[in-house]
Amino acid sequence: MEFPMGYRMRFTTIGYIEWRKGQDILVDALAGISEEELRGSEFLLVGQDSSTMAFGLREKTADKPWIRMTGTVSREEIHQILDVTDVLICPSREDPMPTVCAEAMMHCVPCLVSDATGTAAYISDGVDGMIFKSEDTDKLREKILWCIKNRDIVKSMGDGAYKVYERIFSMEAFEKNLLAHVREMTGMIRGQTNG
Repeated sequence: MEFPMGYRMRFTTIGYIEWRKGQDILVDALAGISEEELRGSEFLLVGQDSSTMAFGLREKTADKPWIRMTGTVSREEIHQILDVTDVLICPSREDPMPTVCAEAMMHCVPCLVSDATGTAAYISDGVDGMIFKSEDTDKLREKILWCIKNRDIVKSMGDGAYKVYERIFSMEAFEKNLLAHVREMTGMIRGQTNG
């Protein structure tokens, strides 16, 4: 696939800017990448930015035009942002099941997640998304650089991400899993009452 002249690869992270969500890990990972390598990329930090950590990150990134903090946005704006996002980064230190990853996959956006997210269990690393060890800025940096250098592959990963969404996170998958669980539970209850 050919990308238009001046195309900027967009990486997005969405969530309250706080220690648990790990946006500082992302900013630290980017600090180890040269300006030349980052040229043509954009990193959006979307979410509530009134925390102490957010103020610190704003100061730290003030001279880095490739990093933008947007503050809080509406649900509609999140979908608009995901429509023009190439990779969603979820660098959380702990996050049982970030809904934003499912939303990104619904938009055919591959997710780059830490292994401390519940979503990592559903991603095949390098196939329909990417996984890095939580708090490992070097590994996160490697994955980001790989994405920048392999835009075509990243684009095709989006199709795989959508398949994960359909199989695991869609309403149809939820209903199917719920029905299977109800059948299992009613079978157990029947088995207990008959025995």
